[in-house]
Amino acid sequence: MEGDTTNFFISRKLQPFGVKLSVIARGVAVGNNLEYADEVSLGRSIQDRTPLK
Repeated sequence: MEGDTTNFFISRKLQPFGVKLSVIARGVAVGNNLEYADEVSLGRSIQDRTPLK
């Protein structure tokens, strides 16, 4: 929930500058270091990310 709120805040602040943001897809546990994610899960999470509007 906190991460979604932060994403929303940042996206609204950057909106006037035309910056495109996205959120990685689910599959990488929240709060885990990316160095511990396996390559397949990380690759799919990045490939299936969701644009913030």
